Amino acid sequence: MMTRTVRLTAGAAALAVLLAALVASPAQAAAYRYWTYWQGSGSSEWEFGRLGPAAAMPADGDVEGWSFRVSVEGGTAEAAPTTAPDFDELCGSVKQRGGIKRIGLVVDPGEPALAPEGETPIAPVATCVVIEEDATGYDVLRSVLQVRTDNGLICGLGGYPAQECAPVLDDAEVDEIRAREAAAPTAGDPTGDLAEVSEVIVVEHGGSEADETDQGTAAEAAASTSPGPTATVLVVVALLLIAGILLVIRRRRERSDA
Repeated sequence: MMTRTVRLTAGAAALAVLLAALVASPAQAAAYRYWTYWQGSGSSEWEFGRLGPAAAMPADGDVEGWSFRVSVEGGTAEAAPTTAPDFDELCGSVKQRGGIKRIGLVVDPGEPALAPEGETPIAPVATCVVIEEDATGYDVLRSVLQVRTDNGLICGLGGYPAQECAPVLDDAEVDEIRAREAAAPTAGDPTGDLAEVSEVIVVEHGGSEADETDQGTAAEAAASTSPGPTATVLVVVALLLIAGILLVIRRRRERSDA
């Protein structure tokens, strides 16, 4: 009986190690072409938005960033907007006032080589949004650009791209895009001279009537950048399985003692 108990205990431990490895090391990292979401403060580096923009609550002095890139789901440093999140450059001339907050906004559509076939990137955006204190990152975004969503994903900004929504790209498609990027002339900073394109927008964040959302509320649709549930599900399954095995072990011991 003790031998069987030892085996069950060892099996539970092995299962825990296996599931932990699955959580820590996903089987594959798929590449997508989509609008990645970033956050910055002052002149610091961009950080990938771990929460969806509807859950993000930027504070006065923060900068919100969006860039259209080929990237894995969690974002990579190369996918960040090429313009630094410099709040002083974007909003330095706007005085702070009670009841509102100043949020820098950078939207980088990427190079034409990234565009879906037959499409042209929108003009870049580098602006200062003046908005109510309780506005979310999604409110900031849609105060400036039309937002197209589908099944909880932010698919298009300002009509770009027109139809696709974060397609999964195979290795051949990624290689083709990289080859087009390498062959294209370097355009430099896509936002150009910030002083020329920056403007102040004072809005109420009730939402834009031009937004295109398939179903549900705007807040639900705007949660697209939040991490996927895969890791959480695996952890819960692991705990349930281990608890079940330990329960069997305890009952076998009780029967043996009896």
